Amino acid sequence: MTMHALFPRPGNPARMPLPSLSPLAPATRPPLAPPPLATRPLPHHPPGLRPLESQRIESGAWFAGLSVGLRAAILAEARVQHVKRGTRLVERGGVATDWVGVASGALGLATSWRDGRAFTMELLGPGDWYGDVALIDHCPVDLDIVAQVHSTVLMVPLASLQQLMDSQPELRHALLQLDCRRLRHMFRRLEELQTLPLSQRVAIKLQRLLKQFGRPPVMGVVPTQARLIELSLTQGDLAALLCASRQRINGVLRQLQALGILGGSHGRIEVLLPQKLADVANGKLVLDTSGS
Repeated sequence: MTMHALFPRPGNPARMPLPSLSPLAPATRPPLAPPPLATRPLPHHPPGLRPLESQRIESGAWFAGLSVGLRAAILAEARVQHVKRGTRLVERGGVATDWVGVASGALGLATSWRDGRAFTMELLGPGDWYGDVALIDHCPVDLDIVAQVHSTVLMVPLASLQQLMDSQPELRHALLQLDCRRLRHMFRRLEELQTLPLSQRVAIKLQRLLKQFGRPPVMGVVPTQARLIELSLTQGDLAALLCASRQRINGVLRQLQALGILGGSHGRIEVLLPQKLADVANGKLVLDTSGS
């Protein structure tokens, strides 16, 4: 195991006659209630998008809250792009050209220090959208957008986004809500960085990764309550996401593994005891990280 690894190793009933209907009182059916918004079919999907990817886009928390017409209009303007790990879709300091949605995989919002070292500040998962701010205020892009793994993305060009905002007033309010949600998340992370110990911040980050990329593991291998983070991450990745050294991250992960909270398989993190992880995240279970 390399130093980049996360862990050191009946019969039919009688038929009743139907009552006759008077021609003066025709039978009517009550109107059917519309299906839930997130499950209504969309009339159009961009070519190249697989069914599971379409489902993930439609079920994204923000996108699912839009009207059917707006969702269809956005997808009609999007082009599908399949990108390999390491591909830079948007470069920091450059001119913004596209609004990006994630259908599968993961994108990293990255930046770099003056010495050239790059680190990932946040991850975008299936159903997430990003890049509207620079398209609206016409300022240079603030962060690189890099494919963390092989990913499928939707790209909506600047001209198309502007046309959508002009023709679909709902979109302006929806984007404002999206950006407010993003701003609140940023403030929460800043507060956590300033006030919480690293062990608690690691647990909170793992919970967020479970929400973005979690799935049940192979049945029969681990306890049924376990969840697998379906994204390969190194200690360095977690260190960058949490503004900590890899050595300190390693110390916290070792303790979580020793408590039976975490396991590791093929470079992926298994959360064996989600409730105990929640206890660490909430500060109910405190780890001793003095030696890390």
